[in-house]
This record gives sequence, structure tokens and C-alpha cells, in this order.
Amino acid sequence: MYGDHWIDTAELDSWCISIEKVVGGFLWLGFSETEPWKMLCISSDKTTIFDCDSGTVTETDCAYDEDALFALCEDLNDEQITIAGQYGGSLPQTSPQGDKVTCERRNVFEYGKDLVRERVFFCAKEGTKHEIYEGYLPYIYGFSPDGNYFVFAQDAGLTVLKRKNQH
Repeated sequence: MYGDHWIDTAELDSWCISIEKVVGGFLWLGFSETEPWKMLCISSDKTTIFDCDSGTVTETDCAYDEDALFALCEDLNDEQITIAGQYGGSLPQTSPQGDKVTCERRNVFEYGKDLVRERVFFCAKEGTKHEIYEGYLPYIYGFSPDGNYFVFAQDAGLTVLKRKNQH
């Protein structure tokens, strides 16, 4: 289903992969409101800024609060970045342009245990619905504030999609 990528983007004609990166020890991520193409990624190893437009990743330093779910980073002009991850917070599930993501969860009995699997669907503004993921629970997924970027974080790593024709 996924070919060479962690999520299935074959049917998402208006989107392309900007970044696909392994992130060891993923904890949190958050988009800048003032520069929505920049995403802060916090892991147990390091903190990075993903430039979702150019596809570059740069190391940085930041301070963050896991209870209040925000981070401050000098390289992002000390903007208060709302963070989300496996342990809390959320990202927008609908873009300002009308795209949205939905999910279906189901319990399965595998390996002698009850496990939760999730199917994630990308619903384009035109009304088409495509399954982009099926597997164990992802960490977090959702849109940037301007709706031009979509991030999907799971055990394998992060995939960032970029809208092809931004207006």
C-alpha cells in the first residue's frame, strides 16, 4: 500500500512529500503561527526546526513545558509554539482550505494481546477520501495553521506533506 513511503500519498494529487525523516525518541512537535512553514520537532536526542517548504532540517535549542504544551525557541523569534505529541495536545484536523483527516480505530487480538489499530483517511476539499495509513496508533497528525502543510508522526518517523499550489 505505501510503496517507498511511510504513508500512502499516491492518490493525493494536490500534495507532495516535503520531508520524510526518522526521528529517534520523538516527543513533541508544533508549527509556528507567524512562519507556518516552520515546524519545531522535539525528541529525546535533539531539537530541530523543519523548514517544510524547502525540506531542510536544522538543529536548534528550545525550552518547553510538557504540562502547558508550549515551547520557546530563539530561532523562531521566541514565539510561543503550541506543541503536541503522543502524550498530549493536538493539531488541527481540518485545514482552512477544507481538507481534513479522519480516523477509525479498532481493537484486534494479535500476538495473544488486545491491540488498537488505526486507519487514517485524508479527505480532500474536493470530497475525495483516501486511506493514507493503517497500523498501530500514530503519535500525532494534523495540519499547519495555514493549512499548506500536513504532518504525520509515527514509530517510523515523520512525514511532512506540502500543498502543491499554495495561494
